[in-house]
Amino acid sequence: IIQLKDAGCNVIVDDVTYITEPFFQDGVIARTVDAVNNAGVAYFTSAGNFGQKSYTSTYRGAPAPGNIASSAHDFSGTGDIYQRLRLKAGTYSIVLQWQDDIYSLAQTRGTVNDLDIYLIDQGGERIGFNRNNFGGDPFEILSFSIKHPDPTQYIEADLLITKANTNTSNPLIKYIIFRGDAIIDEYYSNQSLLDKSTIVGHANASGAISV
Repeated sequence: IIQLKDAGCNVIVDDVTYITEPFFQDGVIARTVDAVNNAGVAYFTSAGNFGQKSYTSTYRGAPAPGNIASSAHDFSGTGDIYQRLRLKAGTYSIVLQWQDDIYSLAQTRGTVNDLDIYLIDQGGERIGFNRNNFGGDPFEILSFSIKHPDPTQYIEADLLITKANTNTSNPLIKYIIFRGDAIIDEYYSNQSLLDKSTIVGHANASGAISV
């Protein structure tokens, strides 16, 4: 971006979404977009095709199943730690982030929370690739594939979000379904448009025009 500006471009256009850009603050790319915009560059970017496939809440702790973590997020506010999804056959990428310090942005401590995200099928099989986030960046990526002989048929599964630690406050959390044909079937209708928004990262920078 800087090289294009320095080469004399006064209009820059991209069609890129980086799924690890921060949801809750400006990252390196968003800050750079603002910088070149302040220097007179018109910056256009893609809003993406993710619609409202997102969920946002303050983390609410409830007992986690099978002692896999210190707590699990209560989606309902009354103890339900599972959120029902309907999924068609295909490949999925779901990114969970939470509001915390970010090590890769040189914020001193990094995240003080370790959250994990799982998908549980109707047979009880649980999948999730979950890192130890302490002192690092506050995000997890859940990638998986669904196979079904009928591509028009939805199958049901549940999302589970857990937190490994108990000694910190409960952060704001948000996940976005960046890839895959999914319907969020529970605890979604009462979400505001801002909660459902999938405009994040540099597409949400004040100096960007998102299309």
